[in-house]
Amino acid sequence: MRDSTRLRTVLAVLLLISLTLVALELRSSGTGFTKSIRTISFNIISPFQKSARSFTDSVQNFGSTWREIRIAREKVKDLESENLDLKEKLANTDENRRRAAELDALLKIAGLGTYEIVPARVIAIGAGQDYSWTVSIDVGSKDGITADMSVISGLGLVGRTISVADSTTLVALLADPSSKVGARIGGKSELGFISGNGLPGELEFEIFDPLSEINEGDRIVTWGSEGGRPFVSGVPIGEVIGVKSSPGLLSKTAKVKPFVKLSTLDLVSVIVEAPRIDPRDSLLPPMPVIPTPTPAITVSPSPSPSQK
Repeated sequence: MRDSTRLRTVLAVLLLISLTLVALELRSSGTGFTKSIRTISFNIISPFQKSARSFTDSVQNFGSTWREIRIAREKVKDLESENLDLKEKLANTDENRRRAAELDALLKIAGLGTYEIVPARVIAIGAGQDYSWTVSIDVGSKDGITADMSVISGLGLVGRTISVADSTTLVALLADPSSKVGARIGGKSELGFISGNGLPGELEFEIFDPLSEINEGDRIVTWGSEGGRPFVSGVPIGEVIGVKSSPGLLSKTAKVKPFVKLSTLDLVSVIVEAPRIDPRDSLLPPMPVIPTPTPAITVSPSPSPSQK
């Protein structure tokens, strides 16, 4: 503020001197004395005028630059906001597509198996009651759910209902150590039990007949409980990834990788009515096609007539 007052004082003095020179110019036609005073005054005033002009230009340039910076910042904020909106829309689109695909798979497996289902969403995961692997779903007794019903996803068996409230249900997953499901090898009649071991990506299959053949790549399905509770028949469980035989024991065990990724559940269905006809192996995913190697053909050049 003090510098601004000083500048205004200097400019006022310069203006007064300029007016004095103009008055002298009007009174004189340009005598040597007046001309000398004007020249000297010009030489004195000129640097101050340049400084004042430079200061004014700097202030104007600073104001212009600050406005440009402010506008640029506002544009950056707008672009960041638009980018965030686009990311959210893209994420929502991908999520909706994923859920639509899961729902299609659920409807397909229910249709092929002639299961009557109630779709549900997983709303919580963790330990519950006397179980270490459970999920809560958003349907309950008001939707016709009771205890000991099969729960499936679009890929296969998830577990069974164990506790039912008005609008929620607790489900024990296949991975729970207390879980035990009657099962058989797809395409065969060999029976056994699938058990959980606390690992979401691995189950154990104990086959009744230790002399029966079981191989890696065999697929396991439920054989079904009496009345379809707690487990209906024909639901895919998983694929054999390893076989273990113990000499002297009257059993044979295999490691099974479940078709359902139990740690990432979202959409599931509760089977409220068992099928009248066992779907057998019709719900199993198709076997991977192993390409047949093409034999290499070597072409030998025919001898020319001169070589015969």
